[in-house]
Amino acid sequence: MGHEYALDWLDQMVNELDPQRTEPESFDDCETMAIVEKAAKEEKRLILLFKQFVFQDQKTRQIRNSVNHYLSAAVSLMTVASKNLNQIPTRANNFRLALESVFLCLQDVTAFIVHRYRNLVDRDMSLSMVSIDPGPHDLRKQEKCDVMKCNPKLSELVTKAFSDVFFDRRGGEITMRKLDFWDSVSRGVTYADGSLEVTEPFDRLELIMIERNFNSPLFVKYLTSKLSEQIKNSTDPNLVVQDLAFLQKTFNQIPVMSDLIFSNEFDDLSLTINAWFIQEIAFQSKRSSIDLTEPSEQPQKSGKKYERKTSDKILCNLTVDQLSLFFKAADMSNIISARSLSAIFHSVAPYLSTPHRTDISHGSLRVKSYSIEERDKTLLIEIMIKLTEQIKDL
Repeated sequence: MGHEYALDWLDQMVNELDPQRTEPESFDDCETMAIVEKAAKEEKRLILLFKQFVFQDQKTRQIRNSVNHYLSAAVSLMTVASKNLNQIPTRANNFRLALESVFLCLQDVTAFIVHRYRNLVDRDMSLSMVSIDPGPHDLRKQEKCDVMKCNPKLSELVTKAFSDVFFDRRGGEITMRKLDFWDSVSRGVTYADGSLEVTEPFDRLELIMIERNFNSPLFVKYLTSKLSEQIKNSTDPNLVVQDLAFLQKTFNQIPVMSDLIFSNEFDDLSLTINAWFIQEIAFQSKRSSIDLTEPSEQPQKSGKKYERKTSDKILCNLTVDQLSLFFKAADMSNIISARSLSAIFHSVAPYLSTPHRTDISHGSLRVKSYSIEERDKTLLIEIMIKLTEQIKDL
């Protein structure tokens, strides 16, 4: 497309049709019809232009950059146009009609770009202003299918989460990531039949949502409540830990689809549920050991008032703040890497202790990584300098 700015006329119209900069009621019929006709021609021109992207001998990366550049610009123009439409006086019908034709042109062009270049669109770009039809993956129309009817509680939770995004607009901005997620869920529900192997104790709908990384806090609560009920119904209290370990193994054997996630705001479903398993197994193990203790048996008094049980942990002479800063810097510089920084904290927290904290939670490391103080930066740099000198002496 060279150096041409394809949205030049639309950009000009959005800025000129600003009710704060002109007199909306002075617009006559001729001016209005000229803009309406031009908008219709512009829509055809732009769609033809964007169709030709693939014939311009460009690399995929160049096409991706162009697609996202124009899509982002068009979304920004629609946002301004929508704001201007809400400020037009009631009697300024011609002005409103002119601006609406420009807005609809932008809406149709962006819808075409999203549909045509779906795999190239930035997965986290806001598409809330784009005309997107959720009909093809509307879960509300599938509430009566077998997989949904067999689990009404989860079916209601999933349908509400879908509606929050596309209808009630309480689920944040619509993005390509969310479109892909719900499209996959809809296809999973539609084609879930006898061929979908059920892994006890999970039913088909649960498997569909676990496979697609439905990391909603409500689904986490649903799953942990169900797993807790499974343990409560255990026939032998002495086998609770074994039952938990079996459930964890079963959960971890469920395949997870790559690049699908309900929300980037929360940890992966697998991380959260496995953290729950670890805590629950530790709790049940401790409770079992207490239950097995003889009532008459008295604990031996220790000469020390406090005894720190860190024999199975690495003692770090750093604070929790400094540890979080260290791992964050190591992650950003690719010295260590994992699926996410949270995954790193999940992995290392159980094995670390400090002079002041016997147990460190991954949550505290994550929270500290958001608010880093200059004093901790300075102290950690000094420690790293000492470490550098030590390496030189080796």
